[in-house]
Amino acid sequence: SAGSQRDEILVRKEKKMYNLLVTYTAKDEQTLRAFYQEVEAAGIISETHKEEGNLRYDYYFSCERANEVLIVEKWVDKAAQVYHDELPHLIALGKIKEKYGIETAFEEL
Repeated sequence: SAGSQRDEILVRKEKKMYNLLVTYTAKDEQTLRAFYQEVEAAGIISETHKEEGNLRYDYYFSCERANEVLIVEKWVDKAAQVYHDELPHLIALGKIKEKYGIETAFEEL
């Protein structure tokens, strides 16, 4: 039926998408907040939202761990995320992370 064909297409599209959880950890809350303010001021978040393959790129601050922020990323596919990592605003992000001593952990979903 047409409904089941449409559902099958949606499932295939969902499987192709690439989801990533990224955790940034700073030495303390003050450092994390300063890091985030610089990232935002540099336009890194807004530039990422403009990328063609980006579906979601959101920062969530932890209630339990004040020195930690979780970034939820959703991309049309893994290639879009790999391309994202090579763009000038992501290279700038790497330098800002280094400046503030941010530790990074990745989890693919």
